Amino acid sequence: MSERMRTVRLLGVAIIALFVGIAIGYFIPRPAPVKPTITLSAASVTKGTEYTVTLSGFPANTDIYGWVVNENPPRTFKAGTTDDQGKLQLTGYALQTPETWILCASDQSNQYWASAALTVT
Repeated sequence: MSERMRTVRLLGVAIIALFVGIAIGYFIPRPAPVKPTITLSAASVTKGTEYTVTLSGFPANTDIYGWVVNENPPRTFKAGTTDDQGKLQLTGYALQTPETWILCASDQSNQYWASAALTVT
């Protein structure tokens, strides 16, 4: 077999391997991205009552910021830092104004965020 024939054969095998590798990578299932969530200990509380907020699905060891959308202007605060599993648990007291309050949380870049509604009666 000539030198040129070996080169062509080697190049053909390399191209086939490249296409097979791309096809395998394309069809391997990838895990679905996790959307962060806010879970409340109760969806409805009376004014001044203590409740618990659990944030999950955020990146591990990430500073989380929170705000209450209904306030004008919205009050923003650092809620805390997630643990190694991307969770953060907070305890708060319901506002004194009966209303459905929208609670939001996000990382500093707002790439990951979640919201929940808390009804205060």
